[in-house]
Amino acid sequence: MITAYTTDVEFHGGRARTAPLTWGQEMIWDLIGNLDDARNYAVLTRWMPIPLLLSVGDALESLGELARRNEALRTMYHRTASGDARQEILSAGTMPVEIVDRPADDPTDYSSIVTDCLVRASEAGFDHEKELPIRFSVILQDGIPILLAFAVSHLSADFIGADLLVTELGAMLQARADGRPWPPPRHCRQPADMAAVEGRPAGQLRNIEAARFIRQQLDRAHPDMLPARATPATPRFHRGQLESSALAVAIGPAARRHRTSTSVLLLAITSALMRCVCPGRAYPIDLLLGNRADPALAGTVCSLSQSILTVIDLTPDSFAGLVAHCAAITAEARRYGWHRKRVVQGILDAAGAGRGCQFNDIWSQLPGRPSRLPATPAELGAMAESTTFSWPEQVPEKNKDLFMGVRGTGDRMHLSLFADTALLPPGDIRAFLDTFERAAISLAFADVTLDQIAHWFAEAGARYAHLNGGQR
Repeated sequence: MITAYTTDVEFHGGRARTAPLTWGQEMIWDLIGNLDDARNYAVLTRWMPIPLLLSVGDALESLGELARRNEALRTMYHRTASGDARQEILSAGTMPVEIVDRPADDPTDYSSIVTDCLVRASEAGFDHEKELPIRFSVILQDGIPILLAFAVSHLSADFIGADLLVTELGAMLQARADGRPWPPPRHCRQPADMAAVEGRPAGQLRNIEAARFIRQQLDRAHPDMLPARATPATPRFHRGQLESSALAVAIGPAARRHRTSTSVLLLAITSALMRCVCPGRAYPIDLLLGNRADPALAGTVCSLSQSILTVIDLTPDSFAGLVAHCAAITAEARRYGWHRKRVVQGILDAAGAGRGCQFNDIWSQLPGRPSRLPATPAELGAMAESTTFSWPEQVPEKNKDLFMGVRGTGDRMHLSLFADTALLPPGDIRAFLDTFERAAISLAFADVTLDQIAHWFAEAGARYAHLNGGQR
């Protein structure tokens, strides 16, 4: 019979202080403040194995040290009279940890136990005034720790930050299992220090420059860039998801062939397909950026990711030209991506530019991505036979006309396309993702023209037209 109980883990030895929110934290604070149920919004979950031979005490002691090292994990967020918030970093305290013990003869699958732990932690949400922003669960077999799961508030970590916690905790646990001291803490800027940097004159200059960049993009953007192409479905917004091991293997070599990063190549393929959708010479798209180019922020656990509006030119006459343009746009966006969202939001609202598209590539930040291509195109094509497609979500309203997300694991990429079916009917959503995979695999071995990509998209659109229910 599975037993569960809660114990407290102590942390101590850190700095106690208060500070304003960072710009990234403020963006999340504003977002959850506009939702009816802010407690369980924006909770990130992760799980990981625990090396064998460790005791429960070893695991719990490592969790306490993790909190000492990362101030974001021992932070409470207090609402001020103006509705804003300040962060309070605790120097010492306790945090509850759930312990779940499964006997060896119990038939319950461990994946079900981990899922249950993460669902409970996520659905409970966080009372940021009174609770620390992270919950841990340690899963045992007959008293021996084997798995660890946690849920962390988006106020304290973004996706990269959550992955940094997994990496750091994994190294600490492995060191303890090997009988070695814990590895030293990462040298990185803590959130309160970052808030201080943002409040200086140089930070204000960043906001001025970001506002200027946004206005330049708005001068090139207009609402007719993304016109309706079909009668919308009900519900109106559909999300299609393609999961592909072939994509994960192909995208690195394809990027090297074009002497660019995987993220730029993913954006270029997205833009090549948007040429098939947009009637004009450009389209607006928010690029979600990690804002970790500064070495002092590379290892920071905090909510740093922000989006910034760009307008991508669709007039290059070759795919290589489109790659070069996307690389230039991405570099420019990164220069201005770290800014205070409240400063530029008024500019966007006044221009009626709240919708448009968004591109979010998390996959390129993942560890363990394949670095070697199979020997032949046929082998890569065989990998594509394991590709799957699903419709995870259909909702009546979304804050963007199109959202392209790239996630997954290092060896299996998840392409997620959330679109207004007035812009991309369901059949075209499926065609977009199928053609994306086909183009990426081809680009790993040879040049592909923009006309060829458009032809593949038209072929796939005809193949999946039955999904549109007569909307065209």
